[in-house]
Amino acid sequence: MSGRERRSQGWQRYPPLAGALAATLLALLVLPSALNVPQSSPTQTLEFAPVPPDEDAPQPPEGGNTASLGLGSSQTAPGDALGGGLGTAVELPPTVPEGFGERPVTKRCVGDPPRQTEDPMAPPCVAYFEGDNFGATYPGVEQDEIRILFYMDGAGTSASSRGVEQRERDRYYDLSEPASDDEHVWLRTLRVWQRYFNERYQTYGRGARFFVYFTQGEGSATVETRRADAIENHDHVRPFAVLNFAFHSGDPYTQEMASRGVMVFGGGLMQPAAFFRQHPGQIWAFLPSMERWADLYTTHVCRRVVSHPVSFSGNAGENGQPRRYGLIRTHDDSHPELLALARAIEDRLHACGVEFAAESTFPQAGFFSQPDTTGYSLEGMARFQEAGVTTVLWAGGLETNYSKAAGRLNYHPEWIVAGDSFLESGMNASANDPTVWDRAWVITPVEMQPPPAEKACTRAYTESDPDGRADGEMWGCNWYVPIRQLFTGIQVAGPRLTPQAVDQGFHAIPATASTDPLVAACSYEPNDYTCVKDGIAMWWDPNAEDTGCYRIPEAGRRYLSGQWPQRPVDADRSPDDPCNHYENFAPIFG
Repeated sequence: MSGRERRSQGWQRYPPLAGALAATLLALLVLPSALNVPQSSPTQTLEFAPVPPDEDAPQPPEGGNTASLGLGSSQTAPGDALGGGLGTAVELPPTVPEGFGERPVTKRCVGDPPRQTEDPMAPPCVAYFEGDNFGATYPGVEQDEIRILFYMDGAGTSASSRGVEQRERDRYYDLSEPASDDEHVWLRTLRVWQRYFNERYQTYGRGARFFVYFTQGEGSATVETRRADAIENHDHVRPFAVLNFAFHSGDPYTQEMASRGVMVFGGGLMQPAAFFRQHPGQIWAFLPSMERWADLYTTHVCRRVVSHPVSFSGNAGENGQPRRYGLIRTHDDSHPELLALARAIEDRLHACGVEFAAESTFPQAGFFSQPDTTGYSLEGMARFQEAGVTTVLWAGGLETNYSKAAGRLNYHPEWIVAGDSFLESGMNASANDPTVWDRAWVITPVEMQPPPAEKACTRAYTESDPDGRADGEMWGCNWYVPIRQLFTGIQVAGPRLTPQAVDQGFHAIPATASTDPLVAACSYEPNDYTCVKDGIAMWWDPNAEDTGCYRIPEAGRRYLSGQWPQRPVDADRSPDDPCNHYENFAPIFG
């Protein structure tokens, strides 16, 4: 099945997240660390809690997220990682027993210093646990299990290695029970993750038990139905944590669950910082808050674009001249996060002296082949051309009609685009006019990804299901990062598992720059519940590989917000820049 055929099935709007949560950081090292897991006997009362690093102690060197703890570094040099691997693992001890509910006392760690898995962002190794896990420490947590619920839209169809499969509606599944022969691909995929994360991550004598709820269907989703689902799901499953994979309108579900003391991961779209602070320590995301996305983009524009003349326009006589700016944004009310992103970007750009000679808006965001039936794109590009716009600033929202309209007008300005987790996708970008989009740069916090077979999620999936790579790449990689973030939180929390212990563990991560293109700088600032703090700039090469790719200068180097170099945006561009294989598909039609 081709990528285009798969996309026509309506891929869910969640960033596959590329990258992983260094959140385990200062917690639970078995090598020298301030946070060794207490191997307490039942008679001991030692409280496990993350301890902030001693400010007077030697600081860890740069290298991902605390490279000295093994969290932000792969086993190869950055250049080697770009070319083909996520590192060379040390010889492994035997695999722990398979199966839900087992209480293994050893975990198969890798690397030097050891990490929990082969993923370069996996937590430091906690290979052994013996002692008291304190039993039922929180609703959804028992002495031998942790209840985890996956909230997923029912009805509709999903492409798989078996063809097209119909999803049930309004139905629960307990993945500790045997599978049926005709089980849906999403359930089969989640069974693989249930096995993998229980085997590889430290859960202190508990087995993570997966439940899945398929809703009535995305088409019937309203604020009221999402909240009603949350109430009923909570009462039916009593989960410790929920992974919210609703396609759209999932915020009311997240808020209702969090208000009931349930931890929520996933959720898909960027959110303002205030969204997380409504229920502190209950709602978590790997990618940044909306404000951080806006800062990454606008600090790049203000440092690398505004203070320099035009340098990569395809219009005659423009290079070397002062820039004139045009703004593109969406007015799609179904994406309030993009409306908020655009407002934040405009405010920040005005503050560094950007004025817009022309502006244009588009009605629907999130589709790469939605036809323009009203002519907004051609009208907008004609207005930009007439106003002498040399540099188009795009404030988020996937849409490809503008580049096609510019091509029709033989108009080839510079494009500086704010990523939103969909604009960054190579497959989505390939739907643009290649004669126009070859002058596009995208600024994004998403991580650089190697080819599909070498991605951490693919390797993890095929470890547990060697014959399931196709479904693993198609669906498993979509869900890998938030599941890993949850299991990282469980591991850093220690035996006495509560949301407060998870919160303390995440916030013990020191802020450290990344030196590995496959690894984001991850830390949690005060009152902050998102991980990624840095980003990359990528340019589109329509001639790379089969359908084009976004190339990343400086061997994929990542920059913290506000620390972009002041040289021109295209100064480091080279035809040898590595390709980013990040993908997040969007539906072809609404």
